Amino acid sequence: MSINYQVGDTLPRLKHTATAFQLFRYSAVTWNPHRIHFDEPYAREEGHGGLVVHSHLRAALALRCVTEALGPKWRVSKVAYRLRKPVCAPANLAYTARVTHVEGDSMTLELAEEHPSGEVGFEGTVRVSRAEGENADGLRSSAPEESA
Repeated sequence: MSINYQVGDTLPRLKHTATAFQLFRYSAVTWNPHRIHFDEPYAREEGHGGLVVHSHLRAALALRCVTEALGPKWRVSKVAYRLRKPVCAPANLAYTARVTHVEGDSMTLELAEEHPSGEVGFEGTVRVSRAEGENADGLRSSAPEESA
């Protein structure tokens, strides 16, 4: 079964505003005690321009761009990324995903985090595959019924 995406296709852009409150909450739920994410005076003492957006939060947002666009019929099998520059909250970010390789029921997408200035602060790749038994509409295919 082939998929409906071709090299060069892009998924809908995900826009997100990272706020100080979100960083505080993300630190709490991930048990991340590093003060650069929730104590602005401390972050500035450490040389940052403000509260630093977590690298893992940025990766999660990039993956959200993919998972929300493709839906539950797709599974993420591999992710790789690197941060090109730090981001301080509040920050308006946009995440994009572009198909770079298609093979059978799998594809690879290039991820990017775009800043309002046009700079790319995050880049990566994600490999996704259609969930076993899913057709192009996301419906489970079933084996033909046997007649008695």
